Amino acid sequence: MRNGSNEIKGKLYGVGIGPGDPKLLTLRAKEILNEVKTIFVPKASEGGKSCARSIVEALALGDKNFIELTFPMTKDKNKLQSYWLNAAKIIVEELKKNKAAAFVTIGDPFIYSTYIYLLETLRSNFPYLETETIPGISAFGAAAASIGLPLLKGDEKMAILPVVKNLKGLKEALKEFDTVVLMKIGSKLESIIRLLKKMKLLASSVLISHAGQANERIVRDLASLEDKNLGYLSVIIVRNISRRGHFPNPNRRGHFPSALSRSPLKESVPYPKVGAE
Repeated sequence: MRNGSNEIKGKLYGVGIGPGDPKLLTLRAKEILNEVKTIFVPKASEGGKSCARSIVEALALGDKNFIELTFPMTKDKNKLQSYWLNAAKIIVEELKKNKAAAFVTIGDPFIYSTYIYLLETLRSNFPYLETETIPGISAFGAAAASIGLPLLKGDEKMAILPVVKNLKGLKEALKEFDTVVLMKIGSKLESIIRLLKKMKLLASSVLISHAGQANERIVRDLASLEDKNLGYLSVIIVRNISRRGHFPNPNRRGHFPSALSRSPLKESVPYPKVGAE
């Protein structure tokens, strides 16, 4: 299906809303969400809740028309394409009313986001549709800030990888790059921990779950991790100390202890608690 008409008068904004803390939205993102009346929010199942919606609702933007769009967590491309196309049609019908609308996504819209596939579907089937993408703070960027860990210095190299079932390419990346960010961990957490242990990288690895959200959890000792279901909405940051030496060990709130003072650094104000899945 390809709609070549230019009858779509409205504009769609793809808005990255960051990792979970409403204060981490960009000024542009909040400006757009204040302006639009309709906000599309993704969720993983028909009866499930939308984490993205709970983040936006915490902003207290006033009366908004939330439309939830389902994108199931499946590898079946044909099934996914039907959901992407259905969502695209719903969005277009709303935009035909000559109004702007926003589709929100956790993190950044162009980093492992459902928005990417939705945008491709819209461009393919509705080429006259006007869109604008608003970047957001990524989950791994927020995670690194939360633990006070620099991701890159000087000429260092970093890899961002989605973890596949057989961990393909992971061992090679851990050898080649100074910093490796592991995303889409899910049920592969135990396998990842075994590999990190084998490569003697456990001590230089940190898991951050639900970064920037009320239920954020930081795990530095992955070997002792008992909750093997912690992979959902988590990232693991690995610093290859065999390439660069010392692994920074900031305190629990992300501050590096000062070598010049024995007094502890002032702790930052914790994030406000917001509803999250």
